[in-house]
Amino acid sequence: MANSSGDADRPVVGADAGRAAPAALDLPGTADALERYRASAWRWFGGGAAALCSVVFPGVFVTGWSVVPTLAGLSIALLVGGAVVRHRAGRMRRVLGAGPWTAHTSVAQQRGSGGAVVVLGGPEPGELLALAPYTTQWRFSLLNGPGGVLWWCGDARRGGVLAPPGGTELIWARPVRGRRARSIAARPQVSGLLTRPAPRGPQIVPEGAARVGSPEVAAPVGQARRRRPWWRGIFRWVCVVGCLLVALATGWSVASDHDPLVDLTIIGERGDGRCVVRWTDPYGGGTRTGPFHCAPYRGPVEGYESGYVVSYPPFKGDLYDAELRGTPAFAVTDGVGFSGLALVAVGVVGGVVRLVVVRRRGPRGQGPPAYALPDRPWVDKEPDAGRDDRPGTESAQPVPAGYAAFAAVAERQAGLRGPDLVAPRAVGEVRLGQQVIWWRVPMLRRVAGTAATLWFLGYAGAIAVLCWALGAGMVPDLPRGLAVASGVLGLWFAWRTIGSGIPLARRMARAVVAPETRTRRYALLYDESSATDGPVLVLFPTEGAAGGAGDDGTDDDPTPEGLMRLLPPGPDKAPWAGLPAPTGIAELHGWCDGQPLVVAWIEGRPYWPKGLYEDIDASDPGALDALAHLVPGPV
Repeated sequence: MANSSGDADRPVVGADAGRAAPAALDLPGTADALERYRASAWRWFGGGAAALCSVVFPGVFVTGWSVVPTLAGLSIALLVGGAVVRHRAGRMRRVLGAGPWTAHTSVAQQRGSGGAVVVLGGPEPGELLALAPYTTQWRFSLLNGPGGVLWWCGDARRGGVLAPPGGTELIWARPVRGRRARSIAARPQVSGLLTRPAPRGPQIVPEGAARVGSPEVAAPVGQARRRRPWWRGIFRWVCVVGCLLVALATGWSVASDHDPLVDLTIIGERGDGRCVVRWTDPYGGGTRTGPFHCAPYRGPVEGYESGYVVSYPPFKGDLYDAELRGTPAFAVTDGVGFSGLALVAVGVVGGVVRLVVVRRRGPRGQGPPAYALPDRPWVDKEPDAGRDDRPGTESAQPVPAGYAAFAAVAERQAGLRGPDLVAPRAVGEVRLGQQVIWWRVPMLRRVAGTAATLWFLGYAGAIAVLCWALGAGMVPDLPRGLAVASGVLGLWFAWRTIGSGIPLARRMARAVVAPETRTRRYALLYDESSATDGPVLVLFPTEGAAGGAGDDGTDDDPTPEGLMRLLPPGPDKAPWAGLPAPTGIAELHGWCDGQPLVVAWIEGRPYWPKGLYEDIDASDPGALDALAHLVPGPV
């Protein structure tokens, strides 16, 4: 497998293709994504600190509670995870600041003997780059979008950063080499990358220029990035210091349980009422003498007592009695612990107040951003930006794209996505003219959310049965605690399923076989600048030719009349497998009045909606602006 860093596919900057490509970090979306990723480390630190603080009271006051070691291990794992995220954010900053974004066709495979893998098609024919992404299960969908295109910035030998088009979500990835890379290249899903057309490179618009024909995010080039002042995160550091103090006090308190008991020999008295005793140091082995609070009811001066010796620094070796007199260790421990809890409270309250104030009022002294996306990206607003769509007018007006433009973009996107090599999800018992029972249709069960409800409530119920059959004392504390949390989550999911999920599934089951039908042409598109939005059916009237606009630009190339977002028709490992053809005829079943809900039948298969049907008024320029991100300029 050949490796490539993608230097040949550099971004196009404005209308000057010969200008040096800007760094990936020059995109505001990428800079914001890096800041969010870096800030996510504080969530790891916060979770670790919360778990560490939760060890304090059980560890001190609840003797023999078996959950304490588990919470301690969890806190350490979360703190280590936060440190790893901070370190990786630094590596991302160096990589994104040194090179540009490049666009590549891609294939993402979620499971396998070696874990998840992403394969990029190189800029040269026959080149492939296999990468192992470092990401969680719920973020892997960012790499497996319907478009089959990913952005890459980095070195093919050392690793780099992957992102969906737009660069607003960042995932670190390392290259895969050796035998595993060769086996990945031989997979049928990967070999199809060699036949896909090359995607459009990331197009970055300089500051002050209009965005023309770009499917990606416009951004100023060379804009100085300001570092955040140190005092912006003062409440975070207050929380960190408080957590460290609480951890220190917890360690001292736990260590005091292991202070050794020593025998004391009374050798004299002091004027302040204390005795002078002699004992053998359990750590150094020598004989020591010092004052001690002897019991007032003792007999003669020559006698014996017993006391404890502190076992932890910096008070190690101090002698104290059963009433904790004789050493400042316990007073210092209480002071440090309560001070840490106070600092944590101040940091949390202050951080929340500051977050609310900033969100309501905005950062102090910061005006509007220096860049702005044009209202209608498909139109040249500058006289010298490239072309004039409306000659003879002083300012260009929005020209709505017709079916031909949408169909051309749909065909190009389908070519980038490649063929489906995984079977789509089963349709279930759905037939026209027959009543549909929602729980017999896999997609409607997913819409209702029954799986999560059954999993959480099932686990809680299983642990409850074990506790009833064997006795609560026979079931460990950790499974019982997880059962309580699972039961709470299960009740919440059940409330959502019964309140909104099942009614929606029933309504969709009625809509899929509703007698009210409309036949429309469609173009299957997706937003190339969004990492989370799925494909969209852009619907057109069946009148008019499908070829292109006439000389008068009227009925030969109809404008869109509606939008329908689709749910992923494929399985979890390939959610977008089974999408319909990029263009064709769809039969809409359902209702378009009130709360419009329609299901599209295409080639004998139902495609379920992700939301309500959206009407588009072709006479309203504001409504047509909603389609700007789907058709990035004339094709």
